[in-house]
Amino acid sequence: MSVRPTASLEAIGLDDARRAEVAAFGEDCTPARVTRIDRGAAQLCTPTGEARVATFPGDDLAVGDFVALGPTGAIAHVLERTGTVTRLVGNRREVVQVVAANVDLVLVVRPLDLSSSPARIQSLLTLAYDSGAMPVIVLTKADLVADVRDKVDEIASIALGVEIVVASVVTGDGIDRLRTLIRGRTIVFLGESGGGKSTLTNLLVGEELLAVGETRADGQGRHTTSHRELVALPGGGAIIDTPGVREVVAAITREQVDEGFADVTELATRCRFSDCAHTTEPGCAVAAALADGTLAASRLAAYEAAMRDAAWNERRADKAARAAEHKSYRALERERRTDSWS
Repeated sequence: MSVRPTASLEAIGLDDARRAEVAAFGEDCTPARVTRIDRGAAQLCTPTGEARVATFPGDDLAVGDFVALGPTGAIAHVLERTGTVTRLVGNRREVVQVVAANVDLVLVVRPLDLSSSPARIQSLLTLAYDSGAMPVIVLTKADLVADVRDKVDEIASIALGVEIVVASVVTGDGIDRLRTLIRGRTIVFLGESGGGKSTLTNLLVGEELLAVGETRADGQGRHTTSHRELVALPGGGAIIDTPGVREVVAAITREQVDEGFADVTELATRCRFSDCAHTTEPGCAVAAALADGTLAASRLAAYEAAMRDAAWNERRADKAARAAEHKSYRALERERRTDSWS
């Protein structure tokens, strides 16, 4: 089940700017939004209701895309995207795939009855920042733990400036705040399976639209969402529900890490040595900040983990560039030989 039949395009985000973009393609084009993608077909919300259109291998299409439909009802153009959540796919993780488009708000979901795992939360925050959407941390299952404040403080230390909502679908805590945040926006829940994303979706939508699975004994959730789809919210806005993020990896750069960890980066500029490893070197401003408590060890650990991800992406990109250059060289060499024989 995807966007409800009663939802209008305006209710799920169509605005005057996107109408103008569609009109620029021609008077015979009409706007629509992609609400679900299956193999070989996409489901759309159109001005006259829901429709399904054929898709083909290689189509650059994602759930949440606004599109212009041609006179025959086929997708003629994909409108410019804002707020895109991506992942790296392929055997060598060399292709960036958009899994959710035109997202306004990324809700990073983590259940409080599991380890708070600041490093994992920071990884998801990095993905949120990379999308261009605004992140909010949602700590679910608050009714199952006693030391909520300690866990919130631990996470706040590595998520500077990010709002944290403590929520429980059992007691209702935090639900009103979530409803206020998401009204009129397109949002995405990110987090491992079992964190309560589908349960929250059903609660906020007001219907049992998505299957909910039990958490296994080892604390890992069962995957209850096997595809991505857009679900309309009753007060306006929409949720793009996604599978667990085990295979979602941000194509992050060093510049993005520096931006997300501006406090750590600024400290590093004060170190005596430009290549300081922030361990035992004399004159290390980062080590001094750790010692006096102005920098949390978890924050530094998250920064170092993000930098490792960025370095891995650089190596992957460099390898792909070398392979492309070699392929181009071989093609030119074949062309040269062919010309010499003719």
